[in-house]
Amino acid sequence: MKKVFVISAIFLGITILILVVYNFVFLQNKSVQKANQPLKQDIQTEKIVTNNTEKKQSKILAVSKDPVLGVVADKKTEKIFYYSALTGMIWQVDGDGSNEIQVTNTKVPGLLNVDWSPDRTKVLTNLARDEKNVFFVYDNVIKSGVQLKEGLDSATWDGLGVKIIYKYYDSKTKKRSLNIADTDGKNWSTLVADIPFRSLSIEAIPLSSAVSFWNTPSSSEESVLQTISLTGGEPKVILKGKFGGDYLWSPDGSQALVSSIANKDNSNITLGLVDLQGQYRDLGIPTIVSKCAWSIDGKTIYYALPGGIPAGSNMPNDYQNKKFTTQDTFWKINILTGSKDRILELSDINEAYDVLKPLLSLTENSLFFTNRVDGKLYRISL
Repeated sequence: MKKVFVISAIFLGITILILVVYNFVFLQNKSVQKANQPLKQDIQTEKIVTNNTEKKQSKILAVSKDPVLGVVADKKTEKIFYYSALTGMIWQVDGDGSNEIQVTNTKVPGLLNVDWSPDRTKVLTNLARDEKNVFFVYDNVIKSGVQLKEGLDSATWDGLGVKIIYKYYDSKTKKRSLNIADTDGKNWSTLVADIPFRSLSIEAIPLSSAVSFWNTPSSSEESVLQTISLTGGEPKVILKGKFGGDYLWSPDGSQALVSSIANKDNSNITLGLVDLQGQYRDLGIPTIVSKCAWSIDGKTIYYALPGGIPAGSNMPNDYQNKKFTTQDTFWKINILTGSKDRILELSDINEAYDVLKPLLSLTENSLFFTNRVDGKLYRISL
């Protein structure tokens, strides 16, 4: 009897042990399985995190909500300023494209073009008023503006921002001249008395007391790049013999980018360099200067390479007349070594961008540009 009791006790103990082990393993596996199945809320959270990560990793981001004009970098604050092309109000963003803030509330209808003074204390604007183009100078310090006289069709600042340089058409004499005046248009004097070109581009040469001017690019017209001292004297021809020429000076004013075609029967645009002595060097890049930006040290050119130009297009005229938009890729070239590198891989470009007037941030970690497709401001993280 005692032996039977012992055997029964052993059998009962083994049964209890098996049940304990079974429940422990089963419940643990169930717990692990449950833990490995995320809740619906967890899935949604994970999706949000993934989307935010993808947004942060995007290489091209829209900065503005509206089309823009007059994009400029402030050298003191390192902020980017621009006008809304729709309202004429001024906005600012940080150098990384964040923290968009509205600066002014005053609407400026009919805004066509904006040219900030070098120190950003004044702005030269071109507006459409009563079927005429009129120019205004507004002083941001004293909060006051003045309308310049009629007859101006192009104008810009001198290198210091204390004078304006403009082309003037005298309707009585039918002559065109290049002039310099105070910022309110007073105390003007003539630099070049007779300008043969109907349309003129003007740009002050950085770090100098001279200004450059040339006939606005046209494939049917030989380009003539000239300079003249703001203190007077005779104009000096720097470069001629190119057609459809356009120019962009380096930060130190020692040389300028040139986009041009070889002759009026050739629409193949090429980018080159010319120095103050007129020495020209072809860079072999098929783009235009309005798609280029200099690095601060003047050793690197950031540029957009246009694609999607229709066959048989008359360049640069058809592009300037907005008969088509381009599909650009993004590059840079070291002008000392000739080394070319992509800024963005093709896989990073998911939309069509027609780059206009690219601008480097002062830290050179961002490249801003206006997209002619929608007119908005965009940023590339470098």
